[in-house]
Amino acid sequence: MPFRLPNPWLVAAVAALIGSLTGGGTALLRARSTPLRSGSLRADSSDQSGPRAQVDVPETHFNFGRVSVGGTGSHSFFLRNTGMAPLVLTKGATSCTCTVSDFDGGGTGDGSSQTVPPGGQTSVRIEWKGKGSGGAFRQRATIFTNDPARPEIAFEIEGDVIPSWKAVPAMIGLSGLSPGESTAVTFNLYTYAKDPPELKTIRVSSAELAEKISVTAEPLSTEALAAEPAATGGFLVRLNLATGLPLGKLRTDVEASFGFADEEVVATIPLQGVVTGDLMLVGPAWDRRSKAVRLGTVSRQKGMVTKLFLTVKGDARDQVKPVLKEVIPAGLHVEIDEPASIGGGGVVRIGLTLSISADSPPANNLCTSAASGGRIVLETGHPDSPELSIPVCVAIAE
Repeated sequence: MPFRLPNPWLVAAVAALIGSLTGGGTALLRARSTPLRSGSLRADSSDQSGPRAQVDVPETHFNFGRVSVGGTGSHSFFLRNTGMAPLVLTKGATSCTCTVSDFDGGGTGDGSSQTVPPGGQTSVRIEWKGKGSGGAFRQRATIFTNDPARPEIAFEIEGDVIPSWKAVPAMIGLSGLSPGESTAVTFNLYTYAKDPPELKTIRVSSAELAEKISVTAEPLSTEALAAEPAATGGFLVRLNLATGLPLGKLRTDVEASFGFADEEVVATIPLQGVVTGDLMLVGPAWDRRSKAVRLGTVSRQKGMVTKLFLTVKGDARDQVKPVLKEVIPAGLHVEIDEPASIGGGGVVRIGLTLSISADSPPANNLCTSAASGGRIVLETGHPDSPELSIPVCVAIAE
């Protein structure tokens, strides 16, 4: 049987019917499978009809220059509604050291938000506080609007945080102090405020040392200020340490109180040192940290011999001729050598031989909570240190 093609008009009609059914079914499927999302759509400003709010902001950036550590500042940014509908402003996020005050000016609101009528104006004040040790400072604050063309505005402030003061050096460290010699030391105290500082008081904090350490201050010279470019003022501080300082560690503070036009500051600078006097001990058994002779536990059967050296400097060095006054424990033997000049005659050295022998009685003087320490006491003949007590930590065992 011969093959006959279908009627072309019939084919076209069937194809049109199938296509319309398929398209409708697809549209219906999409409508049923896609939920309606409320609030997630955003009107395109180009398609929006009717009056709109329009925000105009003359500036969004402010450089405040310099603020001292702990100092505060603020700046107001203005916002105008140049549109035809009310402008709604809402506070957004701020950086950690920046706060946004309530809106101020025309409009109504609860503080955290404000509605500005067409043609109206308001302002927002951003406040900041200088924190840290100083350096560059930059912070941001955000305001949200209902202007579809500008829904978010970021205000930025920047500048430099500077310290109110700085001491150079930051700590006064003194070594080799002698109770028989006076000492003078100076340091610079810089200030960074726009106003020159007015000195109120300056002294050492220790009432005990105040009689021995006097403190004076005078304005820094132009040359000294030039060495610290950011400084605007400051003082040259002079410490005069008189004779008679107590032996041992010296720890106190220099306290300077000074004021600016709108601020009063107290600067505290540590002062540390060691007063060793003209007499100093050296040797393998001498512990400089604990200032004691540490011999440990010694068997009297084996015995022990060690050497200490007492060095003496200063004008009274030739007067020092030590005499043994007391020894604890009794089993510790001490022999004193004749003084000998060293270092071109500027220092006298005296040897002390310490020994424990078989005839030494047992003892426990280990400088612990259970056993008190021993000592060697010498009469020196020195006018400032006539007696020298040397701590000894030792136990004598069988």
